[in-house]
Amino acid sequence: MAYTQENFQEWIFHISDKMDEFTDEFAKENHLILDYTLASLDDLEKWILEHYSDAHELIADAKILDRLGIYIGETYRKYLGGKWVIDLKNKKNVYYAMPAVSDPYYQDKLCISPMPDATACISRNRGNYISRILINRISERTKTIDKLVEFMENECYAMDSFSVEKYQITEDLFLDRDGEDYVFGYSEKGNRHVEKRFENQQDAVKYVFKQIYECRLDDSHLVAWTWDSKEIEAAEKELQQMFISFKRNDIPGFDLDGRTAYRIYAFGKNIKYLDDFQKKYRRDLSNS
Repeated sequence: MAYTQENFQEWIFHISDKMDEFTDEFAKENHLILDYTLASLDDLEKWILEHYSDAHELIADAKILDRLGIYIGETYRKYLGGKWVIDLKNKKNVYYAMPAVSDPYYQDKLCISPMPDATACISRNRGNYISRILINRISERTKTIDKLVEFMENECYAMDSFSVEKYQITEDLFLDRDGEDYVFGYSEKGNRHVEKRFENQQDAVKYVFKQIYECRLDDSHLVAWTWDSKEIEAAEKELQQMFISFKRNDIPGFDLDGRTAYRIYAFGKNIKYLDDFQKKYRRDLSNS
């Protein structure tokens, strides 16, 4: 579509209707939860990778690319603020004549265009390329440990595997004060190993976001644990019906009787949909 300022404003006017259809009918047809979260960006990217072998295929599917771009952009706007803009004057602009989202953190001078992100994720073939672009933008404006913890809480990271501020654990990764410095490292069997030292918390926070970006800090949550193989299959089917992504991580020979512990993990904010599910399938909690 060749944009003019007039039809771009018309395009903006129809965003709400397009997203109502995309997050409802399209989402149900394709077994997705599209709730404008980081986790939903990963699920949507996996859908893209399953349906398009290269960027040219997606570009040719203009309607879907339009919807994908809007959804990704609206998710960016939810986390970053900003508004939809288009540059129709500067042909040297890499996003010339493309809908883009302004970033108020940079006084709206630095924009981000979601359509190229949707196509680029195919060649990257990572499954989290788009969400990592957003995490990188979030990290740029997160300067304090308080704000880091707030972000991790909001995104439902596993705070039982990272020791920071009020979340104190004896094993695994930690961010802590050491005199005037900040230290990041890991604890193992009571021994703390400092991996990196920082003179200020802004550098420490930036380093933790790097670990998030590289998936070293975990947003997975144990949601099913049972000895029964049929029960874990039923749990899988229920999650599929709920359109929630998950992974199996069974442990053969878990106890002295050699039984297998069947386990399922879900990710990020999807845990908020699974209170009743966990009561049903977390046998490690019910001692049954």
